[in-house]
Amino acid sequence: MKRFIILFLIALYLPVKSLAQTQDSIAFPYVLPIWGDKVAERGMADQLQLPFGLNVNYVNTFMDLEITEFGLSIAGHDLTNIVNVETLNFKQVSATTNGLNFRADAWILPFLNVYALVSTVTGGTEVQLQPTWKNSEGEIILQLPEFSSHVDFDAMTYGLGSTLVFGWKGYFSSIDFNYSRTSTALLDNQIGYATVSGRFGHRFGLSKKNKEFMIAPYVGVMYRNFVGARGSTGKINFNEVFPDIDTKFNETVDSKIASNQAIIDDPGTSAAEKLKLQAQNQALQTIEDKINDSGVFSTEIDYNIKKDLVQTVTFQMGFNLQVNKKWMLRGEYSLSDAQRFILTGIQYRFGVKKKEFR
Repeated sequence: MKRFIILFLIALYLPVKSLAQTQDSIAFPYVLPIWGDKVAERGMADQLQLPFGLNVNYVNTFMDLEITEFGLSIAGHDLTNIVNVETLNFKQVSATTNGLNFRADAWILPFLNVYALVSTVTGGTEVQLQPTWKNSEGEIILQLPEFSSHVDFDAMTYGLGSTLVFGWKGYFSSIDFNYSRTSTALLDNQIGYATVSGRFGHRFGLSKKNKEFMIAPYVGVMYRNFVGARGSTGKINFNEVFPDIDTKFNETVDSKIASNQAIIDDPGTSAAEKLKLQAQNQALQTIEDKINDSGVFSTEIDYNIKKDLVQTVTFQMGFNLQVNKKWMLRGEYSLSDAQRFILTGIQYRFGVKKKEFR
């Protein structure tokens, strides 16, 4: 009887011990993500990334821009009726940036990642314009030579974002949103920038011995645009950006007035044409006097500008290369006529364990 009781207790103890070992094996050891234990219970804990990540990325972008509003003022005197988007006649405006992007992220839920980013940016803006003035009938009365300029700048960007991820049998899809703000000495106020993207891809193992070594190529679509309909304000000196613009302006105006006057003085010119050219010369003289008297070329002036991206939607392709659970490499590329985007970087991931696993 005693032997029977001992065997019964042993038989009872072994399943309990086995169950405890099973529970320990599927318990999720890290403080994040929330519901990590639920994922572990389903035997999918190995598919989760380590919950915290530090990223360093190099980012290069090219953007064609469209100037939709432009105004000038000097000492509170508004010159927008003479110098504006129409009269400046922007031919081409583009910006190129290079910078390092530092990002820290955390998996709050198994399918939700949140992150903060900081970027140091250097870049330049290319501007081509051909100032043109027209009369009320739309006829050109004055057109200056085409000018081009390159302005370098430094900027600091910071922002927040989140990513939703869904995976199934090696396939995955994600939706990402982030909002950032950029500060630069060229502008008095910051620039807001919003990005929304979606990606779809598949994960492939690269080693039978190392199950953590894998690559995940993907394709996607991205929407990016400035945020803030009121535009930006800043200060500029035309002579610094466009050297000799004042000389070319006065020479062109005086030459046009002289040319018109020669036609007016020609005995064969009709009375109607003379009146038209006289009115044109008067308008040209008014424009020349107002611009020269304002000091717009030689004085630092206040300006307001609103710009938009020519192309806001681009197609992306990229990859994530996981060396192991802690180290990953990433590359993403977007090539289009009006907007280009290149990103490449390295990521380090780690976990913070719960007290009972420390």
